[in-house]
Amino acid sequence: MLVAISRIPERADARALAAKATGLALADLNRRLAGTLPRVLFPGGADPAVVDQLEALGFGVLTCDPAAVTGDDERVVARRIEFAGPALVVADGKGQTHRCGPAEIALLQRGIRVATAQEKVTTSERKLDFGRAVLSGGLMLTKKVQQTTVKTTESAEPFLLVQRRNDPDVILYERRLDYRPLGAEMQPASRANLEVVWNKLKAMAPDRVDDRITRPGFVNGLPMTSADPIDLALMLVSLARLSGA
Repeated sequence: MLVAISRIPERADARALAAKATGLALADLNRRLAGTLPRVLFPGGADPAVVDQLEALGFGVLTCDPAAVTGDDERVVARRIEFAGPALVVADGKGQTHRCGPAEIALLQRGIRVATAQEKVTTSERKLDFGRAVLSGGLMLTKKVQQTTVKTTESAEPFLLVQRRNDPDVILYERRLDYRPLGAEMQPASRANLEVVWNKLKAMAPDRVDDRITRPGFVNGLPMTSADPIDLALMLVSLARLSGA
């Protein structure tokens, strides 16, 4: 159960008092809390008494079990999207329709999911072999050499996440959507179409919008856990918003 900080009180000695309460050096505490909040203070959890002391000092404290973090398997992955009156209507890969009105939106988030793939690549070439040339009387000057390397490729895809109050969240990936129902608003490029959708969603719930996981260093600053870093970031932001941070 990791412990994260979503709010730091404004008092000048807040960090020094927090360092004392947690047993961390002030420099270490500042490093862990650097950047956009929420930041993970203890990836392996903390003594409940420490959490209580931090809350008493005015810190916003979040606890999160990485094993309980929601992934795309538990979301509606949209394939087609349209706006019917005030509501968002999406169809998933099975053709099932999901409708979401403004009042059903708990939070709108956006981000970029990066997927990494690795493959082994074997190449061969002939190299000059003086020993072989001598033994063969000059008939065989080269030998075949194989080399195996690991090729790593990354693909990044922007997405929008519609978190609903009582139903599974809806995730919209830039390159997986059919934008034709946008009609005259449809743009030539998928990125521009996703921006059109984002602006429409923001108009539905202007007070429930958060894009902090796109800020530099936010996702990369999270500790390694059993959860996908993007999904963990989405969960932490959601918990922070629920706590008023």
